[in-house]
Amino acid sequence: MYFYIFDPGKEREVKYFERVQGRLLNLLAENRIEGETYRVTSIRTVELLIEQALGANAKTLIVVGSDSSLNKAINCLLKKDASLTVGFIPLDPENRLGSILGMSVDIEEAVKTLAGRLMRELDLGKVGEHYFLSHVDLGANQFQQVESGFWGLGGYFQFRNFQPFKVELSLQDLYTLTSEVLAVQIINCRNNEGCKQKLGNPTDKLLDVLILPKLPSTQIFRYRRELATGCLDNVPGATVMHGKKIDILGPKKLPISVEGQIYTKAPAIITVAKEKIKMIVGKARQF
Repeated sequence: MYFYIFDPGKEREVKYFERVQGRLLNLLAENRIEGETYRVTSIRTVELLIEQALGANAKTLIVVGSDSSLNKAINCLLKKDASLTVGFIPLDPENRLGSILGMSVDIEEAVKTLAGRLMRELDLGKVGEHYFLSHVDLGANQFQQVESGFWGLGGYFQFRNFQPFKVELSLQDLYTLTSEVLAVQIINCRNNEGCKQKLGNPTDKLLDVLILPKLPSTQIFRYRRELATGCLDNVPGATVMHGKKIDILGPKKLPISVEGQIYTKAPAIITVAKEKIKMIVGKARQF
């Protein structure tokens, strides 16, 4: 049995969903993967809907929404020790997890992929009690709101305001790094489009640690496109390491976030979780 959770969040997701909802339901029926469908509200939360799906003995949970929606659903399932197969239909054209999993934003293509039921067991990262499929950012993600176009002098001064911060971490309890950095990402999987290195394979039981050191403002501005798109490894001086366990030792209260939401602060331990998630993926997946 399929159980669908519709969770359009941003205004553009809501508008897109309302435009395609009828067509989506028809496509599910045509491909014989229709099921119970529910839309998230302030009262009917993702958590409550997952409880309902488990009570109805659903075998496959499909999240129709954003990367954040999928991340929330995965955490709910793992905390309830549920073993449902999970699928994803992205509503946000700028989503990252859909691209990684090979799920198109075109609903016809997405439904065909779901109907094909190509499944993989994927690794998850864990920080504190929170699981993540994508990656963790240490400190404030200064590049998150930056666009990759050309801003002229105003943009140059914007980048001059980016502040490096100190970080101390230990890899596998064997190697300790203390450095002044502009960004640190601990990656389980990521969208590698435009990136020089293929990082974040969620089937290799490893996390990739991507460290961008302090840079001159001229260098930051020169590589603004790479910074804006998340391809920090394209910037000269970036370092990549790998491990199953990373201790974030300091500084104390350094924010640690997933999908822009802070879940904990340093000191903290980030590991490859013992648990896995069974996902429906497409042939165009990036792993």
